[in-house]
Amino acid sequence: MIQFICLLVIHTFLSAQISVGGDAELKFGESKNNYNFSEVLLNMNISNDNLSTWFQFEYSEPPEIGININGLRKFRIDYTDDDMELSVGDIYKIWGRGLILNQFDDQNVDLDNGFRGLSFGLINEKYALNLLSGLSNISRISSDYWENIDQASRKPNHFSDHSLFGGDLEIFSGSFSVALSSLQSRENHPINNPSTMMGDSVSVIHRIHGLRSRYEGSSISGYVEFADKITLLPESNNTEYQDVFRPFNGFSVFANLNYYLSLPPFDGWSLTMEYKNYNATKINPSERNNYVKNYDMNLIFTQPPTVIREHSSVLLARLIPQVNFNDEVGYQFSLVGPVSNLGYFTLNYQAASRTNIWEKEYPDSVNALFGSKWVSDSSITLMPHDGLVTFPYDELYIEMEGYIKKVRYQLGFGITNQVADYHSLYNSGQNNVWDNDEPFTDLDSNGVWNINEPYNDYYSIINERIENKFVEAITVPTLLNYNLGSGWSIDLKYEFQRLKAGTKYKSTLSSKEFFEDLDGDGVWDMAELFSDDNGNGIWDDAEDTWYDWWLNGWIPDDQLSDYDINGNGEYDPGEQFTDLDGDGIWDDAEELTDLDGDGIWDDGEELDDLNNDGIWTEKGVYTDSIKSNFYVYENNSDQTLSKEFQNNHMLTLGLGKSPHWSISLTIESSSTYEYGPAVVSITNPLEKFLGNVMDMENKWVALEMMININSNTRLDLMYGTLRGGIICSNGICRFVPPFDDGFKLSLTSVF
Repeated sequence: MIQFICLLVIHTFLSAQISVGGDAELKFGESKNNYNFSEVLLNMNISNDNLSTWFQFEYSEPPEIGININGLRKFRIDYTDDDMELSVGDIYKIWGRGLILNQFDDQNVDLDNGFRGLSFGLINEKYALNLLSGLSNISRISSDYWENIDQASRKPNHFSDHSLFGGDLEIFSGSFSVALSSLQSRENHPINNPSTMMGDSVSVIHRIHGLRSRYEGSSISGYVEFADKITLLPESNNTEYQDVFRPFNGFSVFANLNYYLSLPPFDGWSLTMEYKNYNATKINPSERNNYVKNYDMNLIFTQPPTVIREHSSVLLARLIPQVNFNDEVGYQFSLVGPVSNLGYFTLNYQAASRTNIWEKEYPDSVNALFGSKWVSDSSITLMPHDGLVTFPYDELYIEMEGYIKKVRYQLGFGITNQVADYHSLYNSGQNNVWDNDEPFTDLDSNGVWNINEPYNDYYSIINERIENKFVEAITVPTLLNYNLGSGWSIDLKYEFQRLKAGTKYKSTLSSKEFFEDLDGDGVWDMAELFSDDNGNGIWDDAEDTWYDWWLNGWIPDDQLSDYDINGNGEYDPGEQFTDLDGDGIWDDAEELTDLDGDGIWDDGEELDDLNNDGIWTEKGVYTDSIKSNFYVYENNSDQTLSKEFQNNHMLTLGLGKSPHWSISLTIESSSTYEYGPAVVSITNPLEKFLGNVMDMENKWVALEMMININSNTRLDLMYGTLRGGIICSNGICRFVPPFDDGFKLSLTSVF
């Protein structure tokens, strides 16, 4: 079959006029902290009236992110004839808005979810039909899969194989359209074996069926799509995987409504509303992104709309959360329109959360530390939650952009709130008292518990500890571009962000801690403090002297003069004593805080210290505090001082001559450091030079240049230091490590 297709392609090209085109991209980077990469991508397109081919070659060792490739990476042959389309090779398709199928090759986050196979299509003014079948290998980076983890988070270690088959039929009728879709994926899914803790795999079947509809009117347009998902674990798999995880069968919904205003004073304004309810699985907070164990969420072909605004502002983009396309509910609305001749105004608000509220369930027969587990109801939610356990996120963004004479401006203002992480831990204790609901052995058969009758003492005292990481930020991005004429321009870009981030701690006891009240005063008595001079861990009384012996009646009065040498009635050095430690020196009692005045050390009353704070704790909230992520060094010393806020600044100054070249200097600064592993930034010569005119502490400086060598070829150069951080594309996020004292080169040519 492949030989026949190749012969057909060669014959067609030889007997018809052909066109050849393509593009090439070279990327190279090298830094002092070993963030090095070298990549070459070459795309070739050959086509005539009916037949076209696409080839992509890659030579990378190593790439910026991904695996090394040297040779042919992608190819596709497309044939079109009137209403028919036929493609063979590496194929990327999208049905509707992607609730069932949305494929792309995004090298910024190293996600390629295309497939190699066949796609057949029929399309005309009445309908569009697409059938596809093929194989796919999806590579991803996961710390939840324990084999071949790359500490730099640049190389994928989780490779899942998929066998795809599906079809999509869309029918058009004027301003309306309606479509039906179905897709099946048979997946070989790598997983951690729960018994051996080694890599293993399971066979999984995903089936998704969908319905969508669209309307396009003059003043209003709308779109809605529904997808129903089923994940099956065939019995041919190891039975232990059935016990570890059972797949959830759910659904996804996306809706969009656009309203175009035409009445003064809002002529030209538009209101856009989007809604998502991706309820394809149920994932507890501890495993919310663990697609390795929760294999029912590994539908990597389903990449629906994020319903989140992606910003060009670097500081705002770092706050965009990772979208969970299997377990997230949210909405977004945007109002956009002209304001006189000043430009366009934008008001955007977005909110999202997980679809369910989770809580820990624990038995009363054992300590909750060993028996607690996550539980949630299966109810359907329509709007985002605000509970911390659902990782709520919201952002309000306002922007004004336009032209004032020769100045192009963009002014923005954003308020962002997010719960980034959530942990809960429970342990429990017994109150050593019989309670009404506790079973007992009724020795006297009177139906009433009596003292000394055995009973089951439940673990009824619950110690709850909640920790959640939060982010709150105010961000102000600005951009000014001044046209000097004759192609010359000056750029000034400044971003400010006031960031508050940290961890909130809240701990609660359901009842007071149990202690053994030996003296019956209702108050827990701690152990008396003493100075352990000899380090033996116990309080030592003074060594006995002849005076103690005489008091005990061991020395007769008529022999007292043999012991009390100077006759003063007191022990003096040189007189006899009991030398317990054999050092020849009489030792006095160790210093003691004698709370009850009995002259001896008293141990503390027995305490079931559930929260491990060393003291008895009453019922209720005993910890309610916040620890900031940020700190500074105090008075040029190694002592740190916690700071509530971090002020971030990013300034870019640029000069350009269109369409030939441009150059820009970027300086990013932060007012604080962040707790965690210290990453020492290497000072580059550019930073040393600027250090003569400004304080360079906690700053990152980079110089970039763009040169259009000709109309088809562009060269980009960068030298300096980049801070690194989170970047997101189409709802998929990854951490980019810092780039210290290095340079990057990118050469792109279109032919």
